[in-house]
Parts: sequence; structure tokens; C-alpha cells
Amino acid sequence: SSGINAEYGGATLFFRALKGGNSTLQYLNLSSTCCGATEVVMMLCALLLRNPPLSHLNLNNTGLKDNSLTLLAESLVHNSHLSSLCLSDNLLGDGSAHEVAVTLADKNRLQHIDLSCNRMTAKGLYVLIQSSTVHGRVTRLDLTGNNLTARQQKELVRVSEDLALVGTVVL
Repeated sequence: SSGINAEYGGATLFFRALKGGNSTLQYLNLSSTCCGATEVVMMLCALLLRNPPLSHLNLNNTGLKDNSLTLLAESLVHNSHLSSLCLSDNLLGDGSAHEVAVTLADKNRLQHIDLSCNRMTAKGLYVLIQSSTVHGRVTRLDLTGNNLTARQQKELVRVSEDLALVGTVVL
């Protein structure tokens, strides 16, 4: 499979190199880059809108915030190939949980979603758990390390069990 690991600061150059070409890129790792910068998010959105055969996208620790994910989610809706999305260790809150839930509702192939170590609360995580049930393509939803009390975590585990998502949702 073809893939790219972008070094810090190289993301902008990488997107400029892809601009206009027909990409066969399947794996894109932008972990620990400046991807949260508006210019880079816009370039990533343009790439995703061209619907490349990209199946794995890693945006771990890129400084993404809710407003950036709103733009990204709109592009993800149009991408029919992506099956794995890592958004861990960012600054994503409950607004992002809603955006991911909306993305799941659309016709896409997302199966593995990592939203661990963000700033989501029980309210946002509940929306994600409900959405992954309705749109049963998700086989792993990692929500560990978010803003939950022990009581909230216990309640969400119970909800996951009630919805037969044991093993799919990780809290």
C-alpha cells in the first residue's frame, strides 16, 4: 500500500505536491504536525473532496479544535474510501462529537475511530455511542481519556452494553 508520513512542518509542502495530481495514496499519517493550522486543514479538505483511495488517516496530536473538525467532517462525508480515522490527543470537544456522529450518519466506510484523549464530556460521548449503534459499520470507537467522572464512565459503559456495543466502544 502507498502511504506517507509527514514530518513536522512538512504537511504544507506535502499538500502542495499533491495538488492537482491523481493520488493513489492509501495511508496518510500527519501525527504531531501543524495540521490544526487553518491553511493545512483547508488543504486536507481539498484532498478529501477529490475522494482519493485513502483508507487510513492519522491526525493524532495535530492541534485540531472543534472549528477545524467542522470543516474536515464536511469533506469526510464526500470520501467513500476512508475506513480508519485517528483524531486522538487533540483539543476536540462535544461539538466535534456531534460532527463525527453526523459523518457516521452519511454514506461512508468509517469502521475504526479514535477520539481518545480529547476534551469531550459524557454528553458528546453519548451522542457518538448512539450514532455508532444506528450506523452499525463502526467496529471500534476509542473514547478513552476524555473528560469523564468515574460515575459518567460507568453509565456510558452501561449504555454501551445495553446497545450491544461491548468490544466496539472503548471507554
